[in-house]
Amino acid sequence: MISMILVDDEEIIREGLRDCVDWASVGITICGEASDGKEALQKIKELRPDILLTDVVMPGMNGIELIQAIRTEAIPVAIIVLSAFENFQYIQSALRHDAADYLVKPFNETELALVMNKVVQQVKRNQLISEYIPEHALLPETGSRDQRISQDIARLIEDRYAEKLTVQDIAGEISLSSNHMMNIFKKETGETVGDYMTKVRMRHAKRMLRDPLVKIYEIAEGVGYADPNYFAKAFKKYTGLSPKDYRDGHL
Repeated sequence: MISMILVDDEEIIREGLRDCVDWASVGITICGEASDGKEALQKIKELRPDILLTDVVMPGMNGIELIQAIRTEAIPVAIIVLSAFENFQYIQSALRHDAADYLVKPFNETELALVMNKVVQQVKRNQLISEYIPEHALLPETGSRDQRISQDIARLIEDRYAEKLTVQDIAGEISLSSNHMMNIFKKETGETVGDYMTKVRMRHAKRMLRDPLVKIYEIAEGVGYADPNYFAKAFKKYTGLSPKDYRDGHL
C-alpha cells in the first residue's frame, strides 16, 4: 500500500480530502496529517510517506519552504501541491522544485482522481526501479555524476520499455556517446544497458502473459518488440520457456 500525508492549515480541507476519495481502492493509505510545513516536515522524516499532498499558503513554514526543505534533505517523496488560481506563482515555484503535479482550488473528485492515479503510477515505477537495480545505483542526487547517470538510464528504460528503444536512443537522450554511457552503467550496476533493458521488458512480458485475454503478439508490441517471432526467441532465451509454455504454466 502506498502511504500519503495530507498537509493543510484548514481542518475542513483535510477532512474533505480524507473523505472525497476511497483511498484504499486506489492503493493509498493516509498515514498522517499536518496543519503547517514545520509539523509536516517532522512527520515526513518520521513516517517516510510515498506521497505528500500539501497546500502552499500556510502560516509559519509554507508549502514552498516545505518542498525546499524536503529537496535539500533528499527525502524521496512524490509531491502534489494545492493552490488557488490567484496564487499560481506558488505552483510554478513548486514545479521548479520537482513537484510531481498540482491541483488548483476548487477542484472536483475527478480532477483529484486523475492526478492521484498519475502520481501513484510514478511512485510504483520508482519502487520497481528500487527493487530491480542494485542499491548502490540508486543513491540520491548527492551521489556521484556516474551514479546519477546510471539512475537516469534505469528510469528512462523503466518509463519507455514499451517503445522501440535502442542503446543509441538512450545515449542520445542523456547526451553521451553510446560507449561512454554503456561503460558508466556497467561500472555502476554490474549489468550492461542491453541486459538491463531485456530484463525490464521480460519482467513486464511475464506479467502480461498471466492475462489470458492478451494475445502474444500484443505482448510483443507492448514490450518493445516489432517482430513477435523475435520476441518469442528472446523470451525463450531469457526464461527457458516459450511465451505459450510460460503462460500455460502460470494460469
